[in-house]
Amino acid sequence: MFSNIFQGFATVMSAGPLLGIVLGVCVGIVFGAIPGISAIMAIAIILPLTFYVDPIVGITMLLAVYKAGIYGGSISAILINTPGAAASFLTSLDGHALARSGKAGKALCMSLYASVTGEMLATLVLIFVAAPISLISLQAGPIEKVWLLVFAFTVVGSMTGESVPRGLLSCCLGMMFAMVGMSSLTGAVRLTFGIPDLMSGFTFLPVLIGVLVMPEVIDAVRRRKTPHQDLVLKVSDDPADSRVSLREYRSVLGTIIKSSGIGTVIGALPGLGSSAAAFLAYGEAKRSSKNPEEFGKGSLHGIAAAESSNNAVCGSSMIPMLTLSIPGDDVTALLMGAFLIHGITPGPTIFYEHTDVIYAIFAGFLLVDLFLLVIARFGFPLWMRVASVPPYFIFPCVTVFAVVGAFTANQSLSDVMILMVFTLLGYGMRLVGLNPAAFIIGFILMPLLEQNLDQAVSIVGGDYLRMLASPIGWIFIGLSVLSVVSAIRSNRRGRRKAAALAAAE
Repeated sequence: MFSNIFQGFATVMSAGPLLGIVLGVCVGIVFGAIPGISAIMAIAIILPLTFYVDPIVGITMLLAVYKAGIYGGSISAILINTPGAAASFLTSLDGHALARSGKAGKALCMSLYASVTGEMLATLVLIFVAAPISLISLQAGPIEKVWLLVFAFTVVGSMTGESVPRGLLSCCLGMMFAMVGMSSLTGAVRLTFGIPDLMSGFTFLPVLIGVLVMPEVIDAVRRRKTPHQDLVLKVSDDPADSRVSLREYRSVLGTIIKSSGIGTVIGALPGLGSSAAAFLAYGEAKRSSKNPEEFGKGSLHGIAAAESSNNAVCGSSMIPMLTLSIPGDDVTALLMGAFLIHGITPGPTIFYEHTDVIYAIFAGFLLVDLFLLVIARFGFPLWMRVASVPPYFIFPCVTVFAVVGAFTANQSLSDVMILMVFTLLGYGMRLVGLNPAAFIIGFILMPLLEQNLDQAVSIVGGDYLRMLASPIGWIFIGLSVLSVVSAIRSNRRGRRKAAALAAAE
């Protein structure tokens, strides 16, 4: 194996693959950072260009776009609280809080370092233990995935803030809106009220932007008479606030490793994706933190958990695609198409039939991480200048990106109307104290739960006790119970601390 890896590095360290990696990283960062334009859109645009180049050059370039696009979503999430990708939603909770306190540079650095570390760890897993992990992940069917998603929903308990009922209500509201439209399995039509445009449900991007982003714009308009220097993101003059020290990185390294492990396992399970990995890792990081009250208010551990887990999915999602011909998500489905176009058929024999190409691509994986680290780090001064732009320049641009992004999702004006509706809903949620984060969790995870639950019910028939017959399922049930108990204890500790502070005053 090691001789194949060294040969792979020798192959990829030439002008063509290196130029493709650099181009892919730059395109991925830009596309990922623009709200409404995702990594999959960038790959779809670049894919035809790879038909005329060597497979090593073309596929490594697409992988560079994929990895850099996932990271790029954190840039707009941190600076303007507008996630460029769904997986960057949790990054915006802590990253934008740091940016508003003048530490945008520190948030960007932590996001980059966690992303690169998570990607490299997952890539090493892909290289050395791809086949064993793929065999284990194949044992996880719909029943096991149902319990895994139940565990993922327990994240809501750690994100409800001071009011658990409001957090749960917000999550249920998101689940209800996610059920609108026709079921992909049963064909049942739910909650459309006779409106044909709702048959396909609500597109995720307009919902995300409407609930999370546009209320910020409305709030800025409401405060339009406030001097702009009070609204603009302040950039601290202290150099320590624009970087992550070695001590700070070491303090979150345990969180990064644990979250990367979660992302690696989730990525190896087809159909779940980086959003589920980020929710699980973020919830686990908060549950095990000594200072869980800091999460959502500028915690480096929160950024590290979200970014390392969702980027770890990039590498591990290739495991089922390469070894079992099962795409882990929509992006790896496109990448699988690129493999087939170049005459490489993914499957158990790929490591024997195309050894040179596969290990060259693996070497390209690691080089992509290094180039991403260098290119993104040198681009920080440009992104930092964005933080000092007055809001009357920023928010009109955000509004334009929001509308264009909503339209380009399906080339439909209906999605623009959805954006407007959920903007009002999101602003109303803020006024009454509901939790937008819990709403988004419910909206994202509900379709996955519904799909796997339908499949699980079809498998067990009327014998529902078979839902409890899986050892893997019992592991996730136990983790769910521990997560709920931990969230209850954390909320109680938070109330006791608040009461003690109030009594001291």
